[in-house]
Amino acid sequence: MARQDVRNAVATWLQQAQITTLNQIFTSFPKRINFQVNSFPGQLSRAAGVVFIQSESEERLAIGGAYDGWKRVDYIVNFQIYHQSMQPKPEDAMTDFDILIDAVKGQLRAGGHRLGLPDGSVIWQAADPGISATYSEPVTNDGGATETWASITFTVTQMIRA
Repeated sequence: MARQDVRNAVATWLQQAQITTLNQIFTSFPKRINFQVNSFPGQLSRAAGVVFIQSESEERLAIGGAYDGWKRVDYIVNFQIYHQSMQPKPEDAMTDFDILIDAVKGQLRAGGHRLGLPDGSVIWQAADPGISATYSEPVTNDGGATETWASITFTVTQMIRA
């Protein structure tokens, strides 16, 4: 199992939700975000998300004797969301942001323990025991858009025979 497998599985699960204002999901940081990509005409709020593995830890479980067992690998996944809104009222921009955040967290909760995967080969459990979030204060850029950032953090666990 590889870190890339975890990033791809999380990105695929979030993409399956087809969250209206989440126009792009990356498995690594892009050099630049073009908020026009995958947007539709008249869409006032747009967002891009990045699946980032912030840290990881391993623990050996000596189940099966001296030469057999399992490794539990916990990845701390930080799904970073970059939201840009051209809503004329800041309250409407924040409402769009709130709807986006609620939809992402709802999709993470809806995945069972394995984010919709049929077995535990890539993800044994995800977003358990919980999800935490951090938000930036909204700022208005020179073009008049309201920009807000979020970090939704959760643990993804793999069990590897070792």
